[in-house]
This record gives sequence, C-alpha cells and structure tokens, in this order.
Amino acid sequence: MGHLHFATEIMTLKPSFALKLNPQGFSPIHLAMQNDQKQMVYRFVKINKDLVRVIGRDGLTPLHFASQIGEVDLLAHFLFSCPESIEDWTVRCETPLHIAIKNEQFESFQVLVGWLEKNKRRGAKERKSRILNERDEAGNTILHIAALSSEPLVVQELLSLVKTKINLHKKNLENKTALDIASIPEIKSILFSAGSKPSLEVTDAPSPTHWLRSKTTLMDKFFSQNLFSRTNITGEERNAWLVVATLIATTMYESTLSPPGGVYQISADDNNLNITSSNSTISTLKNVGKSILSKTDFTTFSVLNMFSFFMSFLTIIIMTPTREPGIFVYPAMFFFLMCYMTSMSEISPASVDPMNAQATFVFTSLMFGFVIIMKITLKS
Repeated sequence: MGHLHFATEIMTLKPSFALKLNPQGFSPIHLAMQNDQKQMVYRFVKINKDLVRVIGRDGLTPLHFASQIGEVDLLAHFLFSCPESIEDWTVRCETPLHIAIKNEQFESFQVLVGWLEKNKRRGAKERKSRILNERDEAGNTILHIAALSSEPLVVQELLSLVKTKINLHKKNLENKTALDIASIPEIKSILFSAGSKPSLEVTDAPSPTHWLRSKTTLMDKFFSQNLFSRTNITGEERNAWLVVATLIATTMYESTLSPPGGVYQISADDNNLNITSSNSTISTLKNVGKSILSKTDFTTFSVLNMFSFFMSFLTIIIMTPTREPGIFVYPAMFFFLMCYMTSMSEISPASVDPMNAQATFVFTSLMFGFVIIMKITLKS
C-alpha cells in the first residue's frame, strides 16, 4: 500500500508524470498493469480517466493491453471510464477487438462486443458499426481474422458476430472476403448461412475518387443543402424553430375544426331535423358538419391551409432527433397527420370530389414515409 500512496501523491503533485514513457516505451499505468498492480491502475484511472488512452510502444494503450492479456475486469472498467478509448488504433491500425481475437482472448472479445451492443450513449449505433468494420494494416476486419482461425471457440464467437452490424462482404487488401479465407468448413458454413459471398460475387463500391469525378446529380444537390442536417444550428435555434412550427401546425389544425364561416349544424332538440347555418335553413342531412364556404372559397382555404400545415410539419420532423426517444414521436406525428387529413376531408363541401381527398391522403402518407426514411438514412 505504501507504493500506492506514494504513486497517488506523485500523480496529484505532478500529473504530467503519468503521461511520460520510460525508455522501453511504457507509461506508469502500462507498468502497473504489467506488474499486476490492479489497485494502482484503478487509482490512476480514478484520478485521470484519460490515462486509458495513453499511447505506449507500438501504439498500445492500456485498453489494448488489457485486451491482449485478457484482464476483463480492467477492460470493463476502462470502457465505462473512458468510452472513447475503444476507437484507438495501434501502429498496425488494430482496434482492441483485433488484438483480442488475434491473441485468442475470447473473454476480452465478448466484453468488447457486449459493450458495443449495450452502450446507449449518443452516436452508439454509428460507433458500433464503424468499429466492427474497421480494418487493420492488411485490410482485415475482425471477421477476416475470426475466419482465419481454426479454434472451435472462434466458431462460437463467429455465430454471435454475424448477428451484429458487421459487413459480411468487406474485402481486405488481397481483395478477399471472410468467406474466401475461411480456414475450416464449419466456419465457411456459418458465413455462407449468414449471407456472406465470395469476392467474385461482391460489387465494389465506387471509390471516393470516382465519386468526386462523377457528375453532380439532382439528389447530390438536394443533400448538399443539408436539408436533413442540423450541424450548423444551435440548440436554442432548433428549439425556437420547433416552437414556431408547432404553433403554426396547431393553428392550422384548429382551423379545420372551426373553418371560416363555420359549418352546417343540426339543432339537438329539433325533431324535424331542421338544419341551420348562420344565414340559411337547410332541409337535408348531407351537409351536416360541412363547411358553408363555396367550392371555390373552400378550395382556396384548404390549399393554403394544407401548405402551411405541411411546411410546419416537415420542419418539426427535420428538427426532431432520430435517436431514442425522439424516434418514438414519429408514429404519433403520423397519426396526428392522418387526423388532420380526416378532419379536412370531413368538412369539405359535398360538391368537392371525394377522390381529391383520397389522393391527397395517399400522397401525404408517401411523402411522410419518404421524409422519415431519408432522415434516418442520413443519421440526422
């Protein structure tokens, strides 16, 4: 314990000492791990969590080293203390996942994959997909490395790995997929069942050079306007836009419940079904609840109303985050949109063709679906 107290005091008085490497290329936290001084490692990380990312010889961080030697308790502690450390590479472009599976540390590998699966922080899904598909200096993903092994335990890990967001068709620098280099029939069978293909059947994605040299399409221009991106909008500006758009949408919706001039009504105590409006008496039931506006006036009102409503509604969708719990708002917004369309259809004068309302309903549903799909695809 004396060494622990001394090391803690040095860390407190001279924090920069914890970042210095010895002639062999190791920092104090690396040396503590090598000498099985776990309590000292925990104390170092408690004082400064960024020590998990200190780069030592060959680019190994403490997280890489924990993956390499199978210290799963330290590994889990590092991940929770400094989540960003899982993105660090060695000089060979290896992630902690590469190191764990290359050194046959399957418990370490399970901890790392489990953390990626269970992590719910902002951007966790994107991080998971990116890290699972990272390639080392030979272009191999962790799936390539797993496929190269002949260990029975690797087959077990492979079964869980193919269920994640890993790219089954990614090629290494030798232009081979994981299925091409699978070492034993059992692994080939697992990969084939999961949908992996040989390299000859995989079409290469256009290179960045090819994409930059190609002609700019209409869709490229559309996306370049950052319609679905809010990276240049502050939180306060977004909130202001949401408030304004919500007020407009609410006002437009209320106008369908109480349109200009009112609607034809029936008196509750009128046994003769005498239907009245503000200026006339009607003897038919078909106009009850319909707007008293003429066909021309109602068409003008409805077009302007729907345009304002849809523009404000689109703004709300764009400004709402796609991450949970924001994504759960979309079904409610869709039903709200359907209520609006139903209300507008119900108050339409009998002279208005009902097919117009049905066509508008279908068009609106398709547009809503298109916007949501584009928004989620672009990870706004």
